[in-house]
Amino acid sequence: MSRRLLWGLIGTLLTLSAWAQQSARPIYYIQFKEIVHRASADYLMRAHADAIKANAGAFLVLLDTPGGELQATRDITSTLLNSPIPVIVFVYPSGSRAGSAGVFITVAANIAAMAPGTNIGAATPISSDGQDIPKDLKRKVMNDTIAYAKTIAEQRGRNKDWVVKAVTEAASITEREALANRVIDVIASSPQDLLVKIDGRKVQVAGDKTVTLRTKDAPLQEIPKTWRETLLMFLANPNVFYILMLLAIYGILGELQNPGATFPGVIGVIALLLALYAASVLPVNALGVAMILLAFVLFIAELFTTSSGVLTAGALVSFTIGSIILFQSDSPVFRVSFWLIGSMTVLTGAAFFFVAYSGIRAQFRRKVSGQERLIGMIGRVRSKLNPEGQVFLDGTLWRAIALDPPIEVGEYVVVDRVDGLTLYVRWQPAPAPTSAEVEKQAAN
Repeated sequence: MSRRLLWGLIGTLLTLSAWAQQSARPIYYIQFKEIVHRASADYLMRAHADAIKANAGAFLVLLDTPGGELQATRDITSTLLNSPIPVIVFVYPSGSRAGSAGVFITVAANIAAMAPGTNIGAATPISSDGQDIPKDLKRKVMNDTIAYAKTIAEQRGRNKDWVVKAVTEAASITEREALANRVIDVIASSPQDLLVKIDGRKVQVAGDKTVTLRTKDAPLQEIPKTWRETLLMFLANPNVFYILMLLAIYGILGELQNPGATFPGVIGVIALLLALYAASVLPVNALGVAMILLAFVLFIAELFTTSSGVLTAGALVSFTIGSIILFQSDSPVFRVSFWLIGSMTVLTGAAFFFVAYSGIRAQFRRKVSGQERLIGMIGRVRSKLNPEGQVFLDGTLWRAIALDPPIEVGEYVVVDRVDGLTLYVRWQPAPAPTSAEVEKQAAN
Protein backbone atom coordinates (compact mmCIF):
# COMPACT_ATOMS: atom_id res chain seq x y z
CA MET A 1 0.00 0.00 0.00
CA SER A 2 2.81 2.34 0.88
CA ARG A 3 4.54 1.50 -2.43
CA ARG A 4 1.44 2.43 -4.39
CA LEU A 5 1.21 5.69 -2.47
CA LEU A 6 4.86 6.44 -3.20
CA TRP A 7 4.45 5.84 -6.94
CA GLY A 8 1.30 7.93 -6.89
CA LEU A 9 3.14 10.82 -5.28
CA ILE A 10 5.97 10.54 -7.81
CA GLY A 11 3.48 10.56 -10.67
CA THR A 12 1.72 13.56 -9.23
CA LEU A 13 4.99 15.48 -8.83
CA LEU A 14 6.00 14.68 -12.41
CA THR A 15 2.62 15.82 -13.65
CA LEU A 16 2.84 19.04 -11.65
CA SER A 17 6.40 19.62 -12.90
CA ALA A 18 5.31 19.15 -16.52
CA TRP A 19 2.34 21.45 -15.96
CA ALA A 20 4.61 24.08 -14.41
CA GLN A 21 6.98 23.93 -17.37
CA GLN A 22 4.10 24.23 -19.81
CA SER A 23 2.66 27.19 -17.86
CA ALA A 24 5.98 29.07 -18.03
CA ARG A 25 5.18 30.80 -21.29
CA PRO A 26 7.96 32.66 -23.14
CA ILE A 27 8.92 36.13 -21.92
CA TYR A 28 9.09 38.50 -24.87
CA TYR A 29 11.55 41.38 -24.48
CA ILE A 30 13.03 44.41 -26.23
CA GLN A 31 16.22 46.39 -25.72
CA PHE A 32 15.13 50.00 -25.36
CA LYS A 33 18.38 51.99 -25.55
CA GLU A 34 16.76 54.98 -27.17
CA ILE A 35 15.75 58.58 -26.72
CA VAL A 36 12.02 58.59 -26.03
CA HIS A 37 10.33 60.06 -29.09
CA ARG A 38 7.54 59.16 -31.47
CA ALA A 39 9.59 56.53 -33.35
CA SER A 40 10.89 54.72 -30.27
CA ALA A 41 7.46 54.85 -28.62
CA ASP A 42 5.92 53.26 -31.72
CA TYR A 43 8.53 50.48 -31.58
CA LEU A 44 7.80 49.70 -27.92
CA MET A 45 4.04 49.72 -28.44
CA ARG A 46 4.29 47.55 -31.56
CA ALA A 47 6.48 45.04 -29.71
CA HIS A 48 4.04 44.99 -26.79
CA ALA A 49 1.17 44.25 -29.17
CA ASP A 50 3.21 41.40 -30.72
CA ALA A 51 3.86 39.94 -27.26
CA ILE A 52 0.12 39.96 -26.52
CA LYS A 53 -0.64 38.22 -29.82
CA ALA A 54 1.98 35.58 -29.00
CA ASN A 55 0.34 34.93 -25.60
CA ALA A 56 3.58 35.84 -23.81
CA GLY A 57 3.99 35.19 -20.11
CA ALA A 58 5.19 38.78 -19.71
CA PHE A 59 6.62 41.70 -21.67
CA LEU A 60 10.14 42.74 -20.58
CA VAL A 61 11.75 46.10 -21.41
CA LEU A 62 15.53 46.32 -20.91
CA LEU A 63 15.74 50.06 -20.39
CA ASP A 64 18.58 52.56 -20.85
CA THR A 65 17.40 56.05 -21.75
CA PRO A 66 18.38 59.67 -21.01
CA GLY A 67 14.72 60.64 -21.38
CA GLY A 68 12.81 62.33 -24.14
CA GLU A 69 9.52 63.77 -25.24
CA LEU A 70 6.74 63.91 -22.65
CA GLN A 71 3.88 63.11 -25.06
CA ALA A 72 5.64 59.99 -26.35
CA THR A 73 6.29 59.02 -22.71
CA ARG A 74 2.58 59.35 -21.92
CA ASP A 75 1.74 57.05 -24.82
CA ILE A 76 4.19 54.43 -23.54
CA THR A 77 3.00 54.58 -19.93
CA SER A 78 -0.61 54.39 -21.06
CA THR A 79 0.24 51.18 -22.93
CA LEU A 80 1.99 49.71 -19.90
CA LEU A 81 -0.75 50.66 -17.42
CA ASN A 82 -3.44 49.11 -19.61
CA SER A 83 -1.52 45.97 -20.53
CA PRO A 84 -3.44 42.66 -20.35
CA ILE A 85 -0.15 40.83 -19.73
CA PRO A 86 2.43 41.56 -16.99
CA VAL A 87 4.99 44.24 -17.88
CA ILE A 88 8.52 44.23 -16.46
CA VAL A 89 10.91 47.18 -16.85
CA PHE A 90 14.54 46.39 -16.04
CA VAL A 91 17.15 49.18 -16.05
CA TYR A 92 20.00 47.11 -17.48
CA PRO A 93 22.95 46.59 -17.91
CA SER A 94 25.22 48.20 -15.32
CA GLY A 95 25.93 51.82 -16.24
CA SER A 96 22.44 52.31 -17.67
CA ARG A 97 19.97 54.91 -16.46
CA ALA A 98 16.29 55.65 -16.40
CA GLY A 99 16.57 59.39 -16.77
CA SER A 100 13.75 61.90 -17.10
CA ALA A 101 11.05 60.09 -19.13
CA GLY A 102 12.61 56.79 -18.08
CA VAL A 103 11.36 57.41 -14.52
CA PHE A 104 7.73 57.32 -15.63
CA ILE A 105 8.27 54.24 -17.81
CA THR A 106 9.92 52.35 -14.95
CA VAL A 107 7.29 53.32 -12.39
CA ALA A 108 4.46 52.33 -14.77
CA ALA A 109 5.60 48.69 -14.94
CA ASN A 110 4.04 45.85 -12.94
CA ILE A 111 7.55 44.87 -11.90
CA ALA A 112 10.28 47.55 -11.79
CA ALA A 113 13.87 46.35 -11.49
CA MET A 114 17.38 47.75 -11.72
CA ALA A 115 20.81 46.23 -12.19
CA PRO A 116 23.75 47.09 -9.91
CA GLY A 117 25.50 50.29 -10.98
CA THR A 118 22.42 51.97 -12.48
CA ASN A 119 20.46 55.08 -11.53
CA ILE A 120 17.02 56.60 -11.91
CA GLY A 121 15.68 60.15 -11.65
CA ALA A 122 15.98 63.74 -12.88
CA ALA A 123 12.50 64.06 -14.36
CA THR A 124 12.11 67.85 -14.12
CA PRO A 125 10.54 69.34 -17.28
CA ILE A 126 12.68 71.97 -19.02
CA SER A 127 12.45 74.01 -22.20
CA SER A 128 13.69 72.99 -25.63
CA ASP A 129 16.95 74.93 -25.24
CA GLY A 130 17.82 73.13 -22.00
CA GLN A 131 16.94 76.08 -19.75
CA ASP A 132 14.24 76.50 -17.11
CA ILE A 133 10.71 77.04 -18.40
CA PRO A 134 9.45 80.66 -18.09
CA LYS A 135 7.72 81.25 -14.76
CA ASP A 136 4.13 81.57 -16.01
CA LEU A 137 4.31 78.43 -18.12
CA LYS A 138 6.41 76.52 -15.59
CA ARG A 139 3.61 76.36 -13.01
CA LYS A 140 1.20 74.85 -15.53
CA VAL A 141 3.68 72.30 -16.91
CA MET A 142 4.99 71.37 -13.46
CA ASN A 143 1.56 70.82 -11.93
CA ASP A 144 0.50 68.69 -14.87
CA THR A 145 3.65 66.56 -14.68
CA ILE A 146 3.36 66.16 -10.89
CA ALA A 147 -0.23 64.92 -11.21
CA TYR A 148 0.87 62.56 -13.98
CA ALA A 149 3.68 61.17 -11.79
CA LYS A 150 1.39 60.75 -8.77
CA THR A 151 -1.30 58.83 -10.59
CA ILE A 152 1.23 56.35 -12.06
CA ALA A 153 2.93 55.80 -8.71
CA GLU A 154 -0.38 55.32 -6.90
CA GLN A 155 -1.67 52.86 -9.48
CA ARG A 156 1.47 50.72 -9.14
CA GLY A 157 1.78 51.15 -5.36
CA ARG A 158 5.13 52.93 -5.50
CA ASN A 159 6.58 55.79 -3.48
CA LYS A 160 4.76 58.77 -4.96
CA ASP A 161 6.60 61.24 -2.72
CA TRP A 162 9.95 60.36 -4.27
CA VAL A 163 8.53 60.32 -7.80
CA VAL A 164 7.20 63.85 -7.22
CA LYS A 165 10.61 64.83 -5.86
CA ALA A 166 12.21 63.55 -9.07
CA VAL A 167 9.95 65.97 -10.95
CA THR A 168 10.19 69.01 -8.70
CA GLU A 169 13.82 68.72 -7.56
CA ALA A 170 15.34 66.57 -10.33
CA ALA A 171 16.21 63.97 -7.66
CA SER A 172 18.28 61.01 -8.84
CA ILE A 173 19.12 57.85 -6.87
CA THR A 174 21.02 54.57 -7.22
CA GLU A 175 19.44 51.15 -7.51
CA ARG A 176 19.86 50.45 -3.77
CA GLU A 177 18.29 53.76 -2.81
CA ALA A 178 15.48 53.09 -5.27
CA LEU A 179 14.77 49.73 -3.64
CA ALA A 180 14.88 51.23 -0.15
CA ASN A 181 12.48 54.01 -1.20
CA ARG A 182 10.00 51.57 -2.82
CA VAL A 183 10.58 53.01 -6.28
CA ILE A 184 11.50 49.57 -7.66
CA ASP A 185 10.71 46.01 -6.60
CA VAL A 186 13.96 44.14 -7.06
CA ILE A 187 17.67 44.38 -7.90
CA ALA A 188 18.99 41.74 -10.30
CA SER A 189 22.31 41.15 -12.00
CA SER A 190 20.88 39.84 -15.28
CA PRO A 191 17.55 39.15 -17.00
CA GLN A 192 17.81 35.47 -16.03
CA ASP A 193 18.49 36.40 -12.40
CA LEU A 194 15.52 38.77 -12.51
CA LEU A 195 13.16 36.07 -13.80
CA VAL A 196 14.19 33.75 -10.95
CA LYS A 197 13.67 36.45 -8.30
CA ILE A 198 10.20 37.52 -9.45
CA ASP A 199 8.86 34.02 -10.04
CA GLY A 200 5.61 33.44 -8.15
CA ARG A 201 4.83 37.13 -7.57
CA LYS A 202 1.27 38.26 -8.11
CA VAL A 203 0.61 41.35 -10.24
CA GLN A 204 -2.54 43.10 -11.36
CA VAL A 205 -3.07 43.63 -15.08
CA ALA A 206 -5.79 45.37 -17.09
CA GLY A 207 -9.33 44.55 -16.04
CA ASP A 208 -8.32 44.17 -12.36
CA LYS A 209 -7.13 40.67 -13.14
CA THR A 210 -4.50 39.16 -10.82
CA VAL A 211 -1.78 37.12 -12.52
CA THR A 212 0.87 34.94 -10.87
CA LEU A 213 4.22 35.24 -12.64
CA ARG A 214 5.70 31.96 -13.90
CA THR A 215 9.12 33.18 -14.96
CA LYS A 216 11.74 30.94 -13.37
CA ASP A 217 12.06 28.55 -16.30
CA ALA A 218 10.51 30.76 -18.95
CA PRO A 219 12.50 31.18 -22.17
CA LEU A 220 13.39 34.69 -23.35
CA GLN A 221 12.33 35.73 -26.86
CA GLU A 222 13.54 39.06 -28.28
CA ILE A 223 11.33 41.22 -30.50
CA PRO A 224 13.80 43.03 -32.79
CA LYS A 225 13.21 46.30 -34.60
CA THR A 226 12.05 46.18 -38.20
CA TRP A 227 14.30 47.79 -40.81
CA ARG A 228 11.89 50.71 -40.99
CA GLU A 229 12.02 51.25 -37.22
CA THR A 230 15.82 51.00 -37.24
CA LEU A 231 16.09 53.58 -40.03
CA LEU A 232 13.59 55.94 -38.48
CA MET A 233 15.23 55.83 -35.06
CA PHE A 234 18.61 56.59 -36.64
CA LEU A 235 17.18 59.52 -38.58
CA ALA A 236 15.28 60.73 -35.52
CA ASN A 237 18.52 61.62 -33.77
CA PRO A 238 18.54 65.45 -33.47
CA ASN A 239 22.13 65.70 -34.74
CA VAL A 240 21.42 63.47 -37.75
CA PHE A 241 18.30 65.49 -38.62
CA TYR A 242 20.30 68.74 -38.37
CA ILE A 243 23.00 67.48 -40.73
CA LEU A 244 20.41 66.17 -43.22
CA MET A 245 18.60 69.49 -43.25
CA LEU A 246 21.82 71.41 -43.96
CA LEU A 247 22.82 68.92 -46.67
CA ALA A 248 19.43 69.46 -48.30
CA ILE A 249 19.92 73.24 -48.30
CA TYR A 250 23.53 73.04 -49.54
CA GLY A 251 22.63 70.56 -52.26
CA ILE A 252 19.66 72.52 -53.60
CA LEU A 253 21.59 75.80 -53.56
CA GLY A 254 24.50 74.09 -55.32
CA GLU A 255 22.19 72.84 -58.07
CA LEU A 256 20.62 76.29 -58.51
CA GLN A 257 24.09 77.85 -58.69
CA ASN A 258 25.30 75.29 -61.25
CA PRO A 259 22.29 74.09 -63.29
CA GLY A 260 22.89 70.68 -64.79
CA ALA A 261 25.52 69.64 -62.24
CA THR A 262 23.02 66.96 -61.09
CA PHE A 263 25.07 65.57 -58.20
CA PRO A 264 24.38 68.41 -55.71
CA GLY A 265 20.69 68.35 -56.61
CA VAL A 266 20.39 64.57 -56.16
CA ILE A 267 22.14 64.69 -52.78
CA GLY A 268 20.01 67.67 -51.73
CA VAL A 269 16.70 66.03 -52.65
CA ILE A 270 17.59 62.73 -50.95
CA ALA A 271 18.67 64.57 -47.80
CA LEU A 272 15.48 66.64 -47.89
CA LEU A 273 13.24 63.56 -48.10
CA LEU A 274 15.10 61.86 -45.25
CA ALA A 275 14.90 65.04 -43.15
CA LEU A 276 11.14 65.29 -43.75
CA TYR A 277 10.81 61.63 -42.74
CA ALA A 278 12.66 62.32 -39.47
CA ALA A 279 10.67 65.52 -38.88
CA SER A 280 7.50 63.44 -38.75
CA VAL A 281 8.60 61.95 -35.40
CA LEU A 282 10.76 64.72 -33.93
CA PRO A 283 9.35 67.80 -32.15
CA VAL A 284 10.75 70.20 -34.77
CA ASN A 285 10.35 73.90 -34.04
CA ALA A 286 9.13 75.71 -37.16
CA LEU A 287 10.70 78.97 -35.92
CA GLY A 288 14.11 77.30 -35.71
CA VAL A 289 13.83 76.00 -39.28
CA ALA A 290 12.67 79.44 -40.48
CA MET A 291 15.65 81.19 -38.86
CA ILE A 292 18.10 78.78 -40.49
CA LEU A 293 16.49 79.38 -43.90
CA LEU A 294 16.58 83.15 -43.23
CA ALA A 295 20.31 82.85 -42.56
CA PHE A 296 20.88 81.39 -46.03
CA VAL A 297 18.71 84.11 -47.61
CA LEU A 298 20.84 86.76 -45.88
CA PHE A 299 24.04 85.04 -46.99
CA ILE A 300 22.86 85.07 -50.61
CA ALA A 301 21.70 88.69 -50.33
CA GLU A 302 25.20 89.64 -49.15
CA LEU A 303 26.58 88.45 -52.50
CA PHE A 304 24.45 90.94 -54.45
CA THR A 305 24.43 93.97 -52.16
CA THR A 306 26.95 96.16 -50.35
CA SER A 307 26.13 95.92 -46.65
CA SER A 308 29.66 96.16 -45.19
CA GLY A 309 29.15 92.71 -43.61
CA VAL A 310 25.89 93.56 -41.80
CA LEU A 311 23.91 90.89 -43.67
CA THR A 312 26.59 88.28 -43.04
CA ALA A 313 26.64 89.06 -39.31
CA GLY A 314 22.85 88.84 -39.20
CA ALA A 315 22.96 85.53 -41.07
CA LEU A 316 25.43 84.02 -38.61
CA VAL A 317 23.31 85.13 -35.63
CA SER A 318 20.12 83.80 -37.25
CA PHE A 319 21.81 80.51 -38.13
CA THR A 320 23.11 79.99 -34.58
CA ILE A 321 19.84 80.86 -32.83
CA GLY A 322 17.81 78.73 -35.27
CA SER A 323 20.11 75.77 -34.63
CA ILE A 324 19.75 76.10 -30.85
CA ILE A 325 15.93 76.30 -30.88
CA LEU A 326 15.49 73.75 -33.67
CA PHE A 327 13.43 71.45 -31.44
CA GLN A 328 10.57 72.23 -29.08
CA SER A 329 10.47 69.74 -26.24
CA ASP A 330 10.58 69.54 -22.48
CA SER A 331 13.72 67.37 -22.63
CA PRO A 332 17.36 68.41 -23.16
CA VAL A 333 18.00 65.27 -25.23
CA PHE A 334 16.20 67.01 -28.10
CA ARG A 335 18.98 69.47 -28.63
CA VAL A 336 21.63 69.67 -31.31
CA SER A 337 25.17 69.30 -29.99
CA PHE A 338 26.73 72.72 -29.35
CA TRP A 339 29.95 71.42 -30.89
CA LEU A 340 28.06 70.52 -34.06
CA ILE A 341 26.30 73.90 -34.12
CA GLY A 342 29.61 75.72 -33.72
CA SER A 343 31.30 73.65 -36.40
CA MET A 344 28.50 74.06 -38.94
CA THR A 345 28.24 77.81 -38.24
CA VAL A 346 31.96 78.25 -38.90
CA LEU A 347 31.88 76.04 -42.03
CA THR A 348 28.78 77.76 -43.43
CA GLY A 349 30.19 81.21 -42.78
CA ALA A 350 33.55 80.23 -44.30
CA ALA A 351 31.83 78.79 -47.39
CA PHE A 352 29.94 82.00 -48.08
CA PHE A 353 32.99 84.15 -47.35
CA PHE A 354 34.86 82.08 -49.94
CA VAL A 355 32.07 82.54 -52.50
CA ALA A 356 32.01 86.29 -51.85
CA TYR A 357 35.80 86.52 -52.08
CA SER A 358 35.81 84.59 -55.35
CA GLY A 359 33.22 86.98 -56.78
CA ILE A 360 35.19 90.05 -55.75
CA ARG A 361 38.43 88.63 -57.12
CA ALA A 362 36.73 87.88 -60.43
CA GLN A 363 35.94 91.57 -60.81
CA PHE A 364 39.66 92.38 -60.89
CA ARG A 365 40.71 89.44 -63.00
CA ARG A 366 42.01 90.15 -66.47
CA LYS A 367 39.34 89.68 -69.11
CA VAL A 368 39.85 86.74 -71.43
CA SER A 369 37.16 87.58 -73.99
CA GLY A 370 36.15 90.66 -75.98
CA GLN A 371 38.28 93.74 -76.50
CA GLU A 372 38.84 94.10 -72.74
CA ARG A 373 41.21 91.16 -72.94
CA LEU A 374 43.68 93.39 -74.85
CA ILE A 375 44.28 95.53 -71.79
CA GLY A 376 47.75 94.78 -70.44
CA MET A 377 48.93 93.09 -73.65
CA ILE A 378 52.21 94.19 -75.29
CA GLY A 379 52.41 95.25 -78.98
CA ARG A 380 55.00 96.75 -81.35
CA VAL A 381 54.86 100.11 -83.09
CA ARG A 382 54.55 99.90 -86.91
CA SER A 383 54.19 103.62 -87.60
CA LYS A 384 55.45 106.38 -85.28
CA LEU A 385 53.04 107.33 -82.50
CA ASN A 386 53.05 111.14 -82.28
CA PRO A 387 50.63 110.70 -80.69
CA GLU A 388 48.64 108.69 -83.28
CA GLY A 389 49.98 105.82 -85.32
CA GLN A 390 49.71 102.08 -85.77
CA VAL A 391 50.54 99.15 -83.50
CA PHE A 392 50.75 95.44 -84.31
CA LEU A 393 49.06 93.45 -81.55
CA ASP A 394 47.47 89.99 -81.27
CA GLY A 395 48.06 89.30 -84.96
CA THR A 396 46.25 92.49 -86.03
CA LEU A 397 47.25 96.04 -87.02
CA TRP A 398 45.49 98.54 -84.73
CA ARG A 399 45.02 102.31 -84.72
CA ALA A 400 46.77 103.51 -81.56
CA ILE A 401 47.20 106.74 -79.63
CA ALA A 402 50.22 107.12 -77.36
CA LEU A 403 49.63 108.56 -73.91
CA ASP A 404 53.37 109.45 -73.65
CA PRO A 405 54.44 110.38 -77.24
CA PRO A 406 56.52 110.19 -79.24
CA ILE A 407 57.19 106.48 -79.59
CA GLU A 408 59.37 105.38 -82.49
CA VAL A 409 58.81 102.52 -84.95
CA GLY A 410 59.95 99.14 -83.58
CA GLU A 411 59.50 100.07 -79.95
CA TYR A 412 57.11 98.26 -77.65
CA VAL A 413 53.95 99.53 -76.04
CA VAL A 414 51.43 98.20 -73.47
CA VAL A 415 47.68 98.69 -73.86
CA ASP A 416 46.24 101.00 -71.19
CA ARG A 417 42.61 101.01 -72.37
CA VAL A 418 40.47 100.28 -75.41
CA ASP A 419 37.91 102.61 -76.99
CA GLY A 420 36.11 100.93 -79.87
CA LEU A 421 38.83 100.04 -82.39
CA THR A 422 41.40 102.46 -80.95
CA LEU A 423 44.08 101.45 -78.48
CA TYR A 424 45.46 103.88 -75.91
CA VAL A 425 49.01 102.77 -75.16
CA ARG A 426 52.12 103.62 -73.16
CA TRP A 427 55.80 102.99 -73.92
CA GLN A 428 57.04 99.61 -72.67
CA PRO A 429 60.66 98.38 -72.44
CA ALA A 430 61.52 95.61 -74.84
CA PRO A 431 60.66 92.21 -73.32
CA ALA A 432 63.56 89.88 -72.50
CA PRO A 433 64.23 87.40 -75.33
CA THR A 434 63.05 83.85 -74.86
CA SER A 435 65.49 80.93 -74.62
CA ALA A 436 64.54 79.87 -78.16
CA GLU A 437 65.37 83.34 -79.50
CA VAL A 438 68.71 83.36 -77.67
CA GLU A 439 69.66 79.98 -79.19
CA LYS A 440 68.65 81.18 -82.67
CA GLN A 441 70.79 84.31 -82.39
CA ALA A 442 73.75 82.24 -81.16
CA ALA A 443 73.43 79.89 -84.14
CA ASN A 444 73.52 82.82 -86.57
